[in-house]
Amino acid sequence: MKKNNQITEIVESLYDIGTVTAVNEILGGFNSRSFSIEALKDGCAKTYYLRQYKFGASTGEIRFEHALISHAIKNGFTIGAGIVASTRGETFVQPANSRNMFAIFEYLDGEDKYTWDNPDLADAEFQSAGRVLAIFHNAVHDFNPGGLQRSEPPILALWPLLAEKLAGFARQKKAGKLQAYYGAHFQSVLDMIARSPFDTIAAEGLPVIPIHCDYHPGNLKWKDEQVVGIFDFDWSKMDLRLFDVAMAVIYFCSRWDDDHDGEFRSDKCGLFLGAYQQQLHKSSGLEPLTLAEQRLLSKMLDIANIYLIHWEVSTYFDTDGANDTEYLTYLKHNVRLMHWLEAHRAAVIKTIAGSFS
Repeated sequence: MKKNNQITEIVESLYDIGTVTAVNEILGGFNSRSFSIEALKDGCAKTYYLRQYKFGASTGEIRFEHALISHAIKNGFTIGAGIVASTRGETFVQPANSRNMFAIFEYLDGEDKYTWDNPDLADAEFQSAGRVLAIFHNAVHDFNPGGLQRSEPPILALWPLLAEKLAGFARQKKAGKLQAYYGAHFQSVLDMIARSPFDTIAAEGLPVIPIHCDYHPGNLKWKDEQVVGIFDFDWSKMDLRLFDVAMAVIYFCSRWDDDHDGEFRSDKCGLFLGAYQQQLHKSSGLEPLTLAEQRLLSKMLDIANIYLIHWEVSTYFDTDGANDTEYLTYLKHNVRLMHWLEAHRAAVIKTIAGSFS
């Protein structure tokens, strides 16, 4: 109740959206807290979405995120949540009595149908998600960030650093089952990194655009097997378009059910990639995935998957009170997927090629 009162005070003192009548936390986020807000103004009730950014979030990253969302909407991207300005015209606020920054967005209709670890979609949903990622990329490909950017380096700059970072976490001590599992498996992750150098020369000229970087079923709203909303742009940054596509494929097309955890769903990958490519073929602006991107996609899947392993391990070790069982589940999934992708390399490459034929 104390948190609800704080949010009510923030909204009513810093925004002109009326009297707050209800505040409900939306559970499931990792980096920030989210709330739905019901407000009444001039006799009209309306629902909004409030984001409480994690402590330490930089104003530059938030400005990048908000500028990107606004640019996409101006370019006709109709299923992103618009930002509600404060009474001072700002896209986010930091109250005097809070260490956190807050932003209010228009509320997206649709169903919160999935989480990132529950991608058991219908075929039409895989295709819709592929199309929407293409539509988003096309809406933002001409975005000029100016001096704004996420502090995390682009993937080609980050990739050479991951082995040392992951080895450092293996030397840490933290009670729990994840420590033992990671200690037994981290060398196989380092070996995979050593076997997967990325040819930076081959990457020259690949499209660099704003990417979502967290495009998974849980960050989408659904209705009648179609995507009707997209949110959570906290991780967005300027990077290779190919990396965003690979991240999405890892999220959408790997299995989480007990007996098959970590297996790659080649058939669903084909649906997702085919829909992405077809959408850009019939659009003007951003070109479809090039032949160079298609050839490098298999390797980028490995990189995207290990990027998530690093996120899981770093978040677990750097976060006080991180749930040991929860993060162990995530880590096991991506380690299993790492081995599956390597063992079935030829089949993955064949699936990718078939998606674009």
